[in-house]
Amino acid sequence: MAGLQKSQERLDIAKIERRPASVPRMFLDRVAATPGLEAFRYPADGGWTSVTWQQVGDRVSLIAAGLISLGIKPEERVALASGTRYEWVVVDFAILAAGAATTTVYPTTHAEDVAFIVANSGSRIVVAEDQVQVDKLIAYRADLPAVDKVVVIDGTGNGDWVITLDELEGLGAQLLADAPTAVTDRVDAIRPDQLATLIYTSGTTG
Repeated sequence: MAGLQKSQERLDIAKIERRPASVPRMFLDRVAATPGLEAFRYPADGGWTSVTWQQVGDRVSLIAAGLISLGIKPEERVALASGTRYEWVVVDFAILAAGAATTTVYPTTHAEDVAFIVANSGSRIVVAEDQVQVDKLIAYRADLPAVDKVVVIDGTGNGDWVITLDELEGLGAQLLADAPTAVTDRVDAIRPDQLATLIYTSGTTG
């Protein structure tokens, strides 16, 4: 029995030593292992839509590549101002896969506090759920010189500062056509101690 326990301990240690170095690497490994299995189910058009791990992985890769094409570098911040929804999860994974860090913003946060969080975190890109969130950023654009782009999930771009999530995915597709390993290379370079997220609370902003 003692020998069996020692063998089990060695096995467990081996598993630990082989563990993925980061959350996005764990995610990509899961996509590769079970591409056809259901990953998420979310409400849509009065019913439920099911997506497989491969479908989620493909979209995460496109968005991550889009962020990379916009110049996002490891540990730079990308703010996410949205309610809980399927796209929140996908964008969060994409930010991490680009090697960047997610800055979370509650959708009920007042415009002044949104501007503070985005500026204080040094976020270079903001992913906004809809026009309501975009308008908060536009109102304080002068105070957000570090923000290069706002990406809106449900809404339209303005051909300048604001682009749509579809447009971001289009940029990602262009990058992956030229550099197919752009995202996986970024994921493989992530260190275990690398910044993953910044979370602001009511106490942070007063």
